[in-house]
Amino acid sequence: MKSTIIKILLLYFVWMGTGCATHPPQSLWRIDSLEQIAGLPVAVQGNPQLVESPYGNAVMFDGDGDRLVVDNNPLDGASEFTVEIIFKPNDAYPNNLEPRFFHIEAPENPNRRITIELRLNDQHQWYLDTYIKSELSQYTLIDSSLVHPMEQWTHAAITYKDRQFTAFVNGKKELSAEVDYLPIAPTGKTSIGARMNEVHWFNGAILAARITHRALPPEKFLRLDDFLLK
Repeated sequence: MKSTIIKILLLYFVWMGTGCATHPPQSLWRIDSLEQIAGLPVAVQGNPQLVESPYGNAVMFDGDGDRLVVDNNPLDGASEFTVEIIFKPNDAYPNNLEPRFFHIEAPENPNRRITIELRLNDQHQWYLDTYIKSELSQYTLIDSSLVHPMEQWTHAAITYKDRQFTAFVNGKKELSAEVDYLPIAPTGKTSIGARMNEVHWFNGAILAARITHRALPPEKFLRLDDFLLK
């Protein structure tokens, strides 16, 4: 009996020591189904396709009406956060110049939103465009000189904490600025593959997204190798 109590106490202190009592929510969304994502209902628009990749199934979007809408706001309750996404853009210049492929917004308040976007050029390259908007301020992190090759699996991320908004590609910090994020309502939804209002479609594949209610350092980001099929 005494040893059992000791074991319970040890487990409790380990649990407390790891911060589990106040550990921020984290949602890993494997984009590998047209019916649900992480158990959440999905509305399918157009004709996105499941495709195989070295990292497991992903969803391919054709840049012409394909998207998934998840009936969930994964940032609900967050005052700081990290949003990560793993994707492979097709060389769709000039047809899909500026895809908005991850967009969180509540339908009753378009003045609060976050988007992760790309801009394509005529050199078979893309550069990241990320955006936070609220009633207090808005900011776009974008630099057309920070280019990356098409047709490659890539990790992109944004973090936000204490007004500091930062963008990363493959774990490397690219841009940072100050902006005021205000919480998006619990009724928010997530559009994957296009902007919420059905414009700026993405041509390429998306493997996964992860949303954490904490500004993670790059060494804690998802890695492509984590998804490699063994």
